[in-house]
Amino acid sequence: MLSQVTENPCFGGWPSPARARFLRVFLEIQKPRLCKVIRVLAFAYPYMWDSLPIFYRLFLFPGESAQNEATSYHQKHMIMTLLASFLYSAHLPERLAPGRFDYIGHSHQLFHVCVILATHMQMEAILLDKTLRKEWLLATSKPFSFSQIAGAILLCIIFSLSNIIYFSAALYRIPKPELHKKET
Repeated sequence: MLSQVTENPCFGGWPSPARARFLRVFLEIQKPRLCKVIRVLAFAYPYMWDSLPIFYRLFLFPGESAQNEATSYHQKHMIMTLLASFLYSAHLPERLAPGRFDYIGHSHQLFHVCVILATHMQMEAILLDKTLRKEWLLATSKPFSFSQIAGAILLCIIFSLSNIIYFSAALYRIPKPELHKKET
């Protein structure tokens, strides 16, 4: 599709050397397997980071957390997240009936529905945990100081701005297309 766009005069067809330099910028075209691994890690790493405390609580301390009412919400959250991952990776509805799930019921849409439900269940579990364990949390943890809060905010701002600057600078490294030279 990219070659059709770049060769079409309606889209300002580029000469071959400029097109070749332009295409080198896209890592997706050069190394598709590496990009797939990076894409999977981009979703798997935050999920694991957010879910490790839940795994720790559900699987390492089942006796203590079984008495808590929030455990069922945590379990539903985990089930919905795993279901979302399965539906998205297996492309299940479209494989079973090709052409019938093009507009409604596509695996990507089902993925988003499951993830939204999982997020809702996770938030309900967190709120329920917070209310049920309020006394214990106040007794065992000390409040954050102003410098700790300011440091966390500053780190988030620095990290976000560095991402914006890095990826914005990449846009300026894309070579400009050369204009067609008319031969006489």
